[in-house]
Amino acid sequence: MHITRMDQLGPEIRKARKALGLSQTDLALATGLSVKFLSQLETGKADNPGFANILDITRALGGQVMLDWSDMSSEPDPTQMDGDRA
Repeated sequence: MHITRMDQLGPEIRKARKALGLSQTDLALATGLSVKFLSQLETGKADNPGFANILDITRALGGQVMLDWSDMSSEPDPTQMDGDRA
């Protein structure tokens, strides 16, 4: 998976988890994270998932993390704006 915006993280985690046939409970057991947190993360409701948590999830899903800050945008996707921002 190649993520260039933070709003892509949750959906990509969900896609990878489902591709492996794992439930959120399975992933929670593998990472030590709560099902509630994973659900919030996958739906974009986790405010700050934390890098260590993302690493744990990535390892549990058999992936790797590579950072390229030149490609990372902190700006949300304008097509995904929910109207809460000024």
